[in-house]
Amino acid sequence: MAHEKAGNATGARAARSGAVAATEHAARVAERHGFGAHRATRALGGGDVGCAGFGAGVVLLAPGIGLTAGSHGTAVTALGAAFLALAVALPLAALRHERHRDGRLPRMHAFDGGLVLTGRDEAVAHPWRDIRVVERAETTTVGQGGNRMTVQRIRFQHVGGQVLCSMASDATAVEIARVALAGGAHT
Repeated sequence: MAHEKAGNATGARAARSGAVAATEHAARVAERHGFGAHRATRALGGGDVGCAGFGAGVVLLAPGIGLTAGSHGTAVTALGAAFLALAVALPLAALRHERHRDGRLPRMHAFDGGLVLTGRDEAVAHPWRDIRVVERAETTTVGQGGNRMTVQRIRFQHVGGQVLCSMASDATAVEIARVALAGGAHT
């Protein structure tokens, strides 16, 4: 069997920091599989909700002030007040979301003998001998001008072809790839 799923999270785990709880959960799963020492952990996603919330707040602030400060009718003043309320509420909601998203992020935990992928409620273990490490360049079009950007990525996939995760080729990803190859992963 290529992988084994672990049970659901407990209430104690959900109460702790998401990153710490995920690492502890991954360590328990890795220990059951005999994966050895922990080498690295990498978050696999996230988002910029905080930046978007603050950006929307800043954008709504000026029209809110302009519509409430002018001598407009009741409907226009009410719209301005709504913009001002959103300018305050959106950043606060974004901060709250960012504070609680840590436990929802999927993570890859690399150990000497394999990797453990943790998600919201489960952990999946894969020994390195069942993993293929693929380094590739991905080119995408950015912006309206059609500029092209090439990014080096490292993909970890099951030898059968299923992609388990992919990440930008930074220092952490390169270290995980070294651990994988030393542990018996394929190229």
